[in-house]
Amino acid sequence: MADLRISQLPVLTGALLQATDPIAVADISASETKKITAKEFVEGAVALIDDLSIPGSKVDLTLAANSVNTAQLVNGAVTELKLANSSSGRISSTATSTAGAYIGQIAVLTPNNVPYIWNGSSWVQFQTGVLTITGGTAGAVITDVTTVSNNSTVIARIANATGPKEFLAGPASSSGAFSRRQIVPEDLPLATTSTAGIASVPAGEGIRIDGGVGGLEARLEIDNDVTASVVHKVVTYNSKGLVTGGRVISSADLPLSTAGSAGAVAAGTEFQVNAGTGVLSHTNQVVATTGIKITYDGQGHVVSSASLASGDIPSLDASKITTGTFEISRIADDSISGVKLADYSITKIGEITPTAENIGQFFFNPLTRDLFLWDGNVYQPVGISAGEIVLAGTYDASTNLLSSVTAEGTAAGFVNGSALPAAAAGNNRYYVVVNQSGTGTAPAPVVLLEPPDILLSNGSSYVLIETSETITAQIASNVGFTPTGSIASTNVQAAIAEVDTEKLAKAGGTVTGQLLIGTAGSLVFEGATDNAFETTLAVTDPTADRTITFKDATGTVALTSDLDDGTY
Repeated sequence: MADLRISQLPVLTGALLQATDPIAVADISASETKKITAKEFVEGAVALIDDLSIPGSKVDLTLAANSVNTAQLVNGAVTELKLANSSSGRISSTATSTAGAYIGQIAVLTPNNVPYIWNGSSWVQFQTGVLTITGGTAGAVITDVTTVSNNSTVIARIANATGPKEFLAGPASSSGAFSRRQIVPEDLPLATTSTAGIASVPAGEGIRIDGGVGGLEARLEIDNDVTASVVHKVVTYNSKGLVTGGRVISSADLPLSTAGSAGAVAAGTEFQVNAGTGVLSHTNQVVATTGIKITYDGQGHVVSSASLASGDIPSLDASKITTGTFEISRIADDSISGVKLADYSITKIGEITPTAENIGQFFFNPLTRDLFLWDGNVYQPVGISAGEIVLAGTYDASTNLLSSVTAEGTAAGFVNGSALPAAAAGNNRYYVVVNQSGTGTAPAPVVLLEPPDILLSNGSSYVLIETSETITAQIASNVGFTPTGSIASTNVQAAIAEVDTEKLAKAGGTVTGQLLIGTAGSLVFEGATDNAFETTLAVTDPTADRTITFKDATGTVALTSDLDDGTY
C-alpha cells in the first residue's frame, strides 16, 4: 500500500495490539528512525519514568488473593495498625468452633478468657493451669484456692477491694500455700529518664498529687492554680516556668521599631488608625482613576491628576526620536530649504535611465541634455530639450524681419534683415526668439508675438512657444548674469544695482579717478542752443606726456588769434 502520514494511518485498538507489533521511534543519537516492539517499548519506558511522578489516583493498588508471599514483605513492614480486627486472634465464646485460618492463630474463649492456638488440625489450649479464687472477703486471707495438676503457670484474678491494696505471694514451688501482703515502694522499680517506674513528688517543684484518699484515684497534676484566659496578656511565671498571673498587653510592653528592626510604630499625621479594628490606612483620599499628570504632596501621596498640556512636555533632542514617521501636517509649509535636500532627490542625472524613486522625479541626461519626468509608469519628456533645438537668431515681430542671425542660423538659410524662411527639413529644430512685439505674418504664426516668445521649426511649420507668459512673471534677481568687465554680480538685479552705483550720472557727478579720452574720443559741447553746432576740444597727438595748467584766476582764455600782432 502507499505510504501514509501518521495522521492518516488506521487506528489499532488495544485489543488488537500484540507484544511483537513494531513501533517506529526516532533515534536522535543515530539520526535515524528505528523500530521497537510494543512489549519492548513498554518495558523500556517504565524504567525511564521519574520517581514519585505517577499520581496515586492513576495506580490500582488492589492485590489479588494469595498474590503476596512472605518473601515479598519487608521485615517489620506490617504494623499493628495494618492488622484487621480478628486477623491475628479470635475472641468470642465460639472462637474455636471453626478451623483456624493459619497455623499459630490464637483464639480466646469468653467469658473465662481461655486461650487456644491452632496447630493446623485442631485447637490446643496452651496454658497448663488455672487459679480460680472463690469465696472470702476483701482484705481477708485467701483460703479457698482451686488449682489444676501439673501447674507451672498461674493466672490469678483479684476483685477490687476497699482496703489496702495487697498482692498474692507464692507458692515458692510447684506446691505450697499462697499468701498476700500490702504493696510497698520497695516492690516497684524506680523511674529513670528512659524507664517507667515509681517516683516521689517533693514540694515546691511545681508538681503535686491530687486524690488517693478515701478510695479516690491518685492523680499527678501541676501545682499551680490561675484563672483560665484566652486573652493575649503579659504573663508572670515562676522559676519552674509556671504562669502565676497576667494582664492585657499595653503599648509600653512593645519594642519600638527602628530602621533595622521590626517593632511597634505609631501612626503619624499621614495615617489614621481605626480604634475598633486597629486597621492602619492613609489619611489621603482621592477618587481612583488613571492619570497621566499627577500632583503629589510632601509624603509622595497622589492628591490629584490631570491631562498633559503641551507645556508639560520637555524639549527633546532629535536623537531621542528613533521610530515612527512624521505626518505631512507636522511639516510646516516652505520649511524644507534647498540645503536640506539630498543630492539627486529632485532630479536624477546620468547617461542611463535610472529607476525612479517617486512620482514627479526628474531625470536629466547631460550628454543629450534631455529632461524627463517620472509619471508613475514611464519617464515623460519635458518640452523641448536644449540638445534638440538650435538658436538661429532673433525676430522683430513689428517688422516681421530677422533682426540678428547666428552662425548656425546662417548655415541653415536664415538671413539677417530678411523675412523668416519657410519651415523645411533643412531648418528642422531651429528657432528664433522674438525681441520686438507685433503680429506675426506667414510663415510665422499669425498671432500676437511678444518677447521672449520662441518660433520653432518642426520641418513643416513654425510652432509658437509662448515663453512670454512665464518670463514676464520673473524678477530680475532670479535671472542669472555672467560677470563681465568691472561688473562682478551674478544676477541681473544685482548687476543693475552695481552699474547704478558706479555710473557717472547724465546730470553730472564727481570723477575720483583719471578720465581718459580715447584716440577717437573728444570733448564736445552743445552750447546753450540745441542745434547742429557744437564746440569740440581737441588736442594734437602728443609725442610725450604733456600737462597743460590753467591759471588760478577767473577770466576768458584767449585764442592765439586774439593776441596783439603789433598793429594796435
